[in-house]
Amino acid sequence: MAYNDSRFQIAPQHARQSLNHKVSDLSDSPHDEASYPGGIRGRESLVSLQSSYGSPRLDGASDENAYGPRSSWSSPFGAPPTGGRYQPVSPPSRSNSTFGRFKSFRARVQDTIREDESIDMALLGAAAPPGRSVSYEPVSVDEPVVDRSSFSASTGNQGGGFMKAAQEQEASGKLTGGIGEGMSPRTTIKEEQLIASSPTIKRSFTRTLSMKRTPTSNSRAGLKELGQNEANRRGEVIEVIMEEPADVDLSSMVGPSAVGLDPSRMRHSQFPMQTSKTEIFYPQPDWKPFFMRWPYITGLILLSVGLAICQEILYQKSAKEPLIKFQSATDIGSGYYFVFKFVPTIITVTYGVLWQNTDFEVKRLEAFYQLSKEGGALAAESINVDYITLFNFTRPFRALQRKHYAVAISSIATLLAVSLVPTLGAAALVLSPDQDTRLLDPNVEKTITMHPVLSRILTMTFFIIAVLGCVLFYQLNSRRSGLLSDVKGIAGLASMAVVSHIMMDFKDMDVAKPKDIHYKLKNRRYALRNSSLVPEDATPVSTSESDKYKDAHLPENPHPIMLRAEGSIPFIIGILLFLGFIPVFLFTPASVLTNKAPWVVTALAVCIKLTWGSLETAIRMMEPYYILSKRHAPAKTLTLDYTALPFAVVAAHALFNRHWMVFLVGWGTVMVEALTIFVTSLATVEGRDFLDIIGQAEDPGYEGDGGGGGGDDDGFLQKGLGSGSETVLSFTVTLALTTLILLYLCIVATAVFVRRRHPFLPRQPNTIASVLAFVHQSKMLYDFVGTAKYTNAQMRGRLEAIGKTYGLGWFNGRDGQTHCGVDEEELTGNYKHGIDYSQGNKPWLTEWQLF
Repeated sequence: MAYNDSRFQIAPQHARQSLNHKVSDLSDSPHDEASYPGGIRGRESLVSLQSSYGSPRLDGASDENAYGPRSSWSSPFGAPPTGGRYQPVSPPSRSNSTFGRFKSFRARVQDTIREDESIDMALLGAAAPPGRSVSYEPVSVDEPVVDRSSFSASTGNQGGGFMKAAQEQEASGKLTGGIGEGMSPRTTIKEEQLIASSPTIKRSFTRTLSMKRTPTSNSRAGLKELGQNEANRRGEVIEVIMEEPADVDLSSMVGPSAVGLDPSRMRHSQFPMQTSKTEIFYPQPDWKPFFMRWPYITGLILLSVGLAICQEILYQKSAKEPLIKFQSATDIGSGYYFVFKFVPTIITVTYGVLWQNTDFEVKRLEAFYQLSKEGGALAAESINVDYITLFNFTRPFRALQRKHYAVAISSIATLLAVSLVPTLGAAALVLSPDQDTRLLDPNVEKTITMHPVLSRILTMTFFIIAVLGCVLFYQLNSRRSGLLSDVKGIAGLASMAVVSHIMMDFKDMDVAKPKDIHYKLKNRRYALRNSSLVPEDATPVSTSESDKYKDAHLPENPHPIMLRAEGSIPFIIGILLFLGFIPVFLFTPASVLTNKAPWVVTALAVCIKLTWGSLETAIRMMEPYYILSKRHAPAKTLTLDYTALPFAVVAAHALFNRHWMVFLVGWGTVMVEALTIFVTSLATVEGRDFLDIIGQAEDPGYEGDGGGGGGDDDGFLQKGLGSGSETVLSFTVTLALTTLILLYLCIVATAVFVRRRHPFLPRQPNTIASVLAFVHQSKMLYDFVGTAKYTNAQMRGRLEAIGKTYGLGWFNGRDGQTHCGVDEEELTGNYKHGIDYSQGNKPWLTEWQLF
């Protein structure tokens, strides 16, 4: 379907051109004097006689390339039949005389052009030399160059009348300044050319020897595939003229009925002929981030299988003999001790981080995959879906409800890799004998083995994740993203939305709640065509689809829960409680809990990690808008998108940009991963042994390994804790790092709550629709016209070259009305939650309870 909406354009009114290419046919046409005014009949041109009957038609020519009623400088993709595209010219009227009815069938099918003085000489530039058989370049359409800067109200160089007219156009629903100009095919090719350019079409043996390459009975699907492949290869929109068989009644082409014959009893013969039908194909690029490409996904699958095999090998070896035997921690070498205590947890934690990288990208880009489907997708399944801020354990269920299987599979695999694998990894290692025996006899031989049940569960978990990875591999490689490059920040979405009239769907949604946006858009379908967001009006929404998503399922509060009191305060209290729980299970009889279930401590650390991830996600998402709310933000803020950065990279990027809050939270994400490693090593330590050694060291009569009074310091630090596998030094370092990390998390979480607890947006920018509603009337959109295929670096360079600053607040839109959102400076006012600036001095409309 070609996309265009010429209603939303300011187009100069050109004089109507009339190219009446009449057919010259001296041998067949009747001498009908009535058809010539005044009885004067023009002389037929000898140049236009039946000379074309014996020569093939020029490639790329079309019988439909006649001028329509009017032309517009903004020629969009696939204009509708009434707007700016070439329309078929009505065939010249034929005389109803008997002589005209005996015209040959060949002349009826292929008429030559009657000579006419009104010939567009500009078309001669596209004429091809005789005998040329290759494809022809499309005729360039000369469009007036429009200075879009003239539409900016901030320039002040245009007259008030011009700006008033533009505002009236915008207020009436007509986009100006190149916004919504649409798309049009740059190349038109015929079916024969398409087949000739691709030798992959299957043909029967009899047709193999034919000079004409004709597809088989499965030609329709094959031609569509060829057209799509050609558009992908060219990277541009193409129009393909396809020929379809049609039956022509031959009885209508014979002479008059013979005398005495009943025409109703004659046999009506059918003769097949070809009718032309055009179809437009849009390029479908398939850009993916590295974490979604096949080498990375294949690596995750192989890693999962490898870990499952290694785990099974360790279990089989442990069943025959213990993995490690020792009496004291000093019997284990430092390298062997590190491998035993930390390497398993490091592997499981790193494994979870690798899956998190893929999961985050899948959630972020799923909307574009849905938009790239043939026929597009509902708003509730694409531009108004949020997987970024959704809670981890509810995300797979919501994705399955929408049939977004890639998100569901990725979320389940990541949850298993992040939460279950580290917990099982810590619980599968068993220190024998039990704690009571070790306390009674510290010198008893200790062994480390694999738990038979938990080890098998861990192995099965790895295999399940590997299977999910295979399904995800298929999902990601059987669909196309429709993206040329990464879509980052406000600028990335704005550049994709200025081509079509999609912005008009967000009228009066400046401060609308998510449920209001959902109800307005739930019966609309959208698509991603040629790197641009367009309404898909050709595929209507059925009643079942409309009733499928009755509720919005989006948070109504304009602030993420982890930045509000109901989320931040319980989290801070939870960190402090866990910090207090550590000395309880280390130095009190409550250690029996960790002795019976050492995985409990690891599970609590994993809960802290998942909650901290929600806090980091909220900070990442809100940071560009927080900077814009401070007003006069630089141009790079529009291209800033911390949600598109992988693990640990966000901290380095924020440090470079001097965004200190994002840096602190991002660095906390790195430290919370280390917390899981350190806490797991403490779960099997008996802290009372450490207190006994400290008490002995304070005894004046105590002699350490060095033999001196009070003991030698090195000997004291290397002394093993009798009931476990720790030394005094390793236990002290691990406990100190665990305490410092928890204190850091508590301090940073408190700082985030104090600094970012106040709402500064009408709603959360967690969906594409929410972001577009913020900019649908912004004057800065004029600067994004023609940038749909820009990369993030190119967009940033363009905006910085313009030299404008931007802000979040109240501004006068392109329609002259007051709007709330993101626009170029100067704005008319800041945004304060609960105050509607557009209502002016009307305090009775202010929601003071929210102020």
